Amino acid sequence: MRLPLLLVSLLTAALLAACGSTDNAPQPTPLTDLKNSVAFEPAWRASFATGGIYRFAPDADGDIVYMASAEQGFAGFALSDGRRITEFKGDRPLAGGIGADKGLLVAGTLKGEVLAYEATGKQKWLSQVSSEIVTPPVVSGGVAVVRSVDGRVWGLNMADGKVRWQFQRSQPPLILRNYAPVAVVDGFVYVGLAGGRLAALALADGRVLWESAVAQPKGASELERVADVASTPAVDHGQVCAVAFQGRVACFAANNGSVSWARDVSSYAGLAMDANNVFVTDETGNVLAYERSGGRLLWKQEKLYGRRVSGPAVYQGNVVVGDLEGVVHVLSAKDGSLLARQKTDGSPIVVAPRTVANKLIVQTSGGGLYAFVAQ
Repeated sequence: MRLPLLLVSLLTAALLAACGSTDNAPQPTPLTDLKNSVAFEPAWRASFATGGIYRFAPDADGDIVYMASAEQGFAGFALSDGRRITEFKGDRPLAGGIGADKGLLVAGTLKGEVLAYEATGKQKWLSQVSSEIVTPPVVSGGVAVVRSVDGRVWGLNMADGKVRWQFQRSQPPLILRNYAPVAVVDGFVYVGLAGGRLAALALADGRVLWESAVAQPKGASELERVADVASTPAVDHGQVCAVAFQGRVACFAANNGSVSWARDVSSYAGLAMDANNVFVTDETGNVLAYERSGGRLLWKQEKLYGRRVSGPAVYQGNVVVGDLEGVVHVLSAKDGSLLARQKTDGSPIVVAPRTVANKLIVQTSGGGLYAFVAQ
């Protein structure tokens, strides 16, 4: 029976990178004094209950930013000033983060339940999928896209929660516990898979449009052969890029999956792109920039080595990441130099910051929600 092996294998990426021993983890680089050279200031701060061991990420719907908590339900805050607009508690503990769209909130549980609520707290529907959900659903075009730990992706009708479609691929014997949601852009669903593959599905019916290899598993042992795409793909203007743990970063044509370029790098934290570059946080906390058109390495920032750096976000022409001490770092997109730094509540930032309108939204593991602005 394979289930015990799967349960044992669902390690966090940081532990797996250290072969299960914190003694082998890279020592965090101490931060040196930095005088901010760009204006990057907190606009407001809010807080909600922590997510426990789960990675909860915020989501925005119009001018409201929503947070979810394992035990305390949901809270919504005004994007303009952080005022708490709504808060309610459901009757089930959550594990899969939150997806928000058009006044509806969707989240998952460890029992494979998908719950949809109105912003007032009224439950709209409950749907059951095959296994636990630890990734935030993505809501778009009347469909809630949910991925479960057993490797399946589900398209649920937002009107009633009924299954529209299902996508499944076999799982390797050893996998990372994947907290990354899919990317939904222009009616396409891009999903990174265990075993180093990237698939594009039609949002309306789940048809597989293409599937390509980001990385090929290598090595003699199952541990060495882990090459999962464990972060959300980045999509922009006809190009989609993804990165695999113990693998590569690769970019593809979004319409047919033909590979543009690929370079060796290992990451579980993720990547982002702007008009010219692809930015990657590698498994040791370095941040790298590649030329988007051809994959040439442009720069590598090593001063955050070992700080368990989050995936990057692009904000106001710069690159922003968080770290294990809740510090937000602003890097130049041109050369990777450190431009500014701001502290939060001291708890780790494990999900990538996100840009919402003119603000950068950061959620900490301690339940802090921060909005930053570039003055």
